[in-house]
Amino acid sequence: MRGCLTCRQRHLKCDKTGAVCLRCQRSGRHCIPAPSKPEEVTFRHGQNPSLRPRGPPRYGESDLAFPDNQIWVETPPEVTFEDETGRTAADYHVLSAGESQLYLRKMSESQSSTSVSTLPPPSTSSLLSPALSARALESARSQLDSPLGLINNLLPADIMAGQQKLGNLNEAFLLRHFRRTIGAWLDVCDHERHFSVHAVERAPSCSLLLYACLATAACHLSHTNNSVPPNTADQYHEQCIAILLPVVENTDFKTSIEILLASTVILRFFEQISSRALSQDLQRHLLAGSVYIGSHIDCAFSGGLAEASFWAYVMQDVQIALATRSPLRLTIGPFEEKLRLAWEHRTAQTDRDWAHRALWLLAETINYCYQPNSRAHISSTTWEILKTKICDWEILKPDSFRPLHYSPANTSLGRPFPVVWFTSASHAMATQHICIAKALIHELRTLHFVTNANQDARIIENDVVSNLSTVLGISLSTDDDLPVRIMACHALSACKNLLHRSQDLIAALIGDYSSALLRGPYTVRPLRNTNAVLGGSWIRDPLSQTCLLDLLRITEAESGWPLASLAEALSQDWQMVTE
Repeated sequence: MRGCLTCRQRHLKCDKTGAVCLRCQRSGRHCIPAPSKPEEVTFRHGQNPSLRPRGPPRYGESDLAFPDNQIWVETPPEVTFEDETGRTAADYHVLSAGESQLYLRKMSESQSSTSVSTLPPPSTSSLLSPALSARALESARSQLDSPLGLINNLLPADIMAGQQKLGNLNEAFLLRHFRRTIGAWLDVCDHERHFSVHAVERAPSCSLLLYACLATAACHLSHTNNSVPPNTADQYHEQCIAILLPVVENTDFKTSIEILLASTVILRFFEQISSRALSQDLQRHLLAGSVYIGSHIDCAFSGGLAEASFWAYVMQDVQIALATRSPLRLTIGPFEEKLRLAWEHRTAQTDRDWAHRALWLLAETINYCYQPNSRAHISSTTWEILKTKICDWEILKPDSFRPLHYSPANTSLGRPFPVVWFTSASHAMATQHICIAKALIHELRTLHFVTNANQDARIIENDVVSNLSTVLGISLSTDDDLPVRIMACHALSACKNLLHRSQDLIAALIGDYSSALLRGPYTVRPLRNTNAVLGGSWIRDPLSQTCLLDLLRITEAESGWPLASLAEALSQDWQMVTE
């Protein structure tokens, strides 16, 4: 069954359910089914044997060798061919560079009145009002030429109406919301605030960047306080796709790499909060970002919005890698040596450099630990190098990364995790990255480097739990640093799988594998022959469970981040333990 034409025009995957697909039902659109008449056949160049180059099929092409018993449809002696280029271009809004701005302005005019239902209608529907309009300037000069104007020699107060950057009130509201929330979160390790300041300043003059910000802000508002209809974010996202398609497919479109990277990072954020479950995250913008960054390696240390976008993308890649326990999408090899040289040649490294180094160490550790599970890729030399890098970071880090206060966990006071306060969210998140990297290193040690199972397993478990408790304690200690909480939630997602797998592997090492198999993959119980902490009191403690579930629910309510599925999975696991 083919997907509907409505989803095809919106560049979305159709679920193909019933006469009206779920996407059209949810957005209130008219679901137009795809044509199914046998005479409506479209031949594409990619599938035409006469137009194919010699050699093996390219990626996406099918094998065009037909079997001997192939049944062929009889065709009349005379046929008529129809050029569908114009119709296809209209469906996908493939416009020239000159026409795209006019098209987007008309789209803004037609949709601005319904973009945000709770806001008053916009005073004007223009996309951009740069500097002074000709009418406003002429009016101002005429007033200055009057006798009263000569006396005051000042411009009138209402001249700001012609100076506004966004004439659409709804869009201006969404852009301000982006600056206060999503932009600030993307700038958590960037004191120059490229997303909340520079990107917002440039958005009114760049349609792609503007609609990416508006789509993400609308999506965030629809998930947090339901003040914006869900289809508003989809409409802005569609306009982004309408701009991106010709930008990617046509080399005549001149879009700077920093605008393309920043827009892709923002659209990836939109993709993250739009996917209400991990299985629904298609990671399309994440994949696109890896392609853009992989072809512009210098963006990692070029400064400005491009460099800020690179590090924001690495953060997003690390988040999904932790949640899925898989390597990063980005191929980090080409960046390692250049980043090392760039950091070494800087006379004075800033706190941002140290925060980036911590994030990069976590990325390297994830790629090393989450490679295919075979001893072939495991190298004790690489393992030691990673440990040395992590130790060097902790020893040489500036004093500004020291915590403002630290209090150990105390269950008698209702505090199952330590209290760790920092003076900056970037310092807190960098410490989280290092602790997660150490926990992964200890887990890898369990899998491949344990010699004395009974003694080493106990030590490793304590090391893993200590680092993960610090990560969670930092997030529970913060009041309003949502990126710190979100990172802890991703660590908890990786930790959930880590707890299950580590216990069974440790049980196998100490000769208790049969009981581990009987328990099954989702039962967490203490091992008979060890004082296991991972599968024992730490995860079974009702106070710890309550704190972690509250962390997930509060973070989702305040940030719109989809964490309900993780909270449900943990609740089910812990309920199985208590039964």
